[in-house]
Amino acid sequence: MPITCIEDGTGETIRVLNVDGFNTPTFDEVMKNQEDVFRSITDWLIKPDDVFICAYPKAGTHWLWEVTSMLVNQSADRVKLIKETSMLEGVTKEMFDNVVSPRVLNTHLPLRLMPKNFLKQNAKIVFVQRNPKDICVSFYNHHKKICEYAYDGKWENYVERFLKGLVDYGSWFEYTLEWEKVFNDNPDYPFYIMSYEDMKTDSMGEITKLSKFLGLKTDDKLIEEIADKCEFSKMKKEKDPLEDAAGWKDGQPGMYRKGQIGDWKNWFTVAQSERFDSIFEEKMKNSKFTYRYS
Repeated sequence: MPITCIEDGTGETIRVLNVDGFNTPTFDEVMKNQEDVFRSITDWLIKPDDVFICAYPKAGTHWLWEVTSMLVNQSADRVKLIKETSMLEGVTKEMFDNVVSPRVLNTHLPLRLMPKNFLKQNAKIVFVQRNPKDICVSFYNHHKKICEYAYDGKWENYVERFLKGLVDYGSWFEYTLEWEKVFNDNPDYPFYIMSYEDMKTDSMGEITKLSKFLGLKTDDKLIEEIADKCEFSKMKKEKDPLEDAAGWKDGQPGMYRKGQIGDWKNWFTVAQSERFDSIFEEKMKNSKFTYRYS
């Protein structure tokens, strides 16, 4: 297995799996032949009734996976599984095939690394966006706390690491622009773009629109119950009983951290923010995506 450490020029490293130039988490506890499994993903079969939550890490994938699963199940009860059990790059083919339909799946992969028959099946894609400064802060804490990354770097070095894409899943800019091109090239495909910030400020409205996209007739009472059950602070308090505490440095699972809009202001220096803005303006100058930072 090609385990490698991504070095950032300061001596700080993040431990990942590198397959043909693409970096993912190692998922050590799930599979021993992850390199071969990863390469086989493009040959897996998508079903027409699959729903995929697609997002760059820390954009709200876990949160939206819970909400979408509740809508598909037409129940406000939390799913008795963790997100990773239906995460494309985190499971074996056998595990993937055995997810009960209609499957609510999730991934941080770009479309080019997903199953080849995806667009032919018209499976629904929910694409989740979040402002990249908050993603950067959340990803830093994610890397610091999860054992498999073996990362103990300083925040002062992390912004530049993030801007250069020296993390698992690579550059946020490249990921986002690649998906934007997919949307533009396939205007009739059932894509639905959601905003983390909109979910935080108007969860009822956003869940209602998501339900309509999924073709479900969800009554207002159930939507209210789902919005209440999936309120970020409640999900953080309840945690995931199936989350492996041993995988976290302090023994405390922390998939849900703050969930705030604008927490980046507590981390970025003025110089870091200006540097980030400069790179953003250069790389995203042709993008039509917009973001809320507060």
